[in-house]
Amino acid sequence: MLKADFLSEIANTFFPRRCPLCGKTLEKGEVICKECARKIGAVPYVREESKKWFFDAMFFRAPYDGVMGEIVKVYKFSARWSLSTFLADKFMEVLDVFPPPKNSVLTYVPPTFKSLKEKGFDHMKTIAKKVSIKSGVSFRTLLEVKKQRKYQVGLSKEKRKEIVFGKYGVLDDELYKTSGNVVLIDDVFTTGATLNECARVLKISGASSVWVYVLAKV
Repeated sequence: MLKADFLSEIANTFFPRRCPLCGKTLEKGEVICKECARKIGAVPYVREESKKWFFDAMFFRAPYDGVMGEIVKVYKFSARWSLSTFLADKFMEVLDVFPPPKNSVLTYVPPTFKSLKEKGFDHMKTIAKKVSIKSGVSFRTLLEVKKQRKYQVGLSKEKRKEIVFGKYGVLDDELYKTSGNVVLIDDVFTTGATLNECARVLKISGASSVWVYVLAKV
C-alpha cells in the first residue's frame, strides 16, 4: 500500500467521511451515499421550449425541491469541490437523453465578482470543464459579467428580468470560433431570467441555437 493510501485509510478510520445530506458514513469513492443519490430519480423526459424564450430548448436533471436542490446548495455554499464530478455526471445523464446539436460548443453562466469572492471558486466553470471532457463537446468561455448586480434570490420574475437585463456580454472573438450552436449550462432554473438573458445576448452576437441544461428546476 502506498503511503498516501495508508494515510487515507487511517484518516477514514478515525475521521470517516460522511454524506453531506444525511450524515451516513460514505464508502470509498463516494461523495453522496447511495441512498441519497437514488432519490434523485430518473431524468425527467421534459423538453421546455416556448416563443417567449430566447433559448431554443431547456432540459433539467431533477426538481429543485428534492435531493438535487440540496446537493447543489451544499456544493455552492459549502465549497464541496469533490461534488463537481458527481454533478458533471448528472449533467451527462441529461445529455445522454437529450443530445445537443452537432458541433455544439459548451459554455456556462459566469458568476459576479461578489459571488466568486464569497464562494471562493467558479462553481459552474469547474463543472463545465468536466462535462466537456466527459461529453466531447468543446468548452469555451463565451459570456462575461458586464454589470455587477445585486442577488436575485427572493425577487419576483419581473424584478429578476429587470435586474439581469444588460448584465451579461458575449466574448465575440470566442463565439466566432464556433459553429454557433451553444450548449449553456447552469445549476438552477428558477424563473429563467438569467438564462434567457444569456441566450438573448448570444443570439444577438450570432449564435445559431442555444440549448440550456440545468441540474435543478424550481
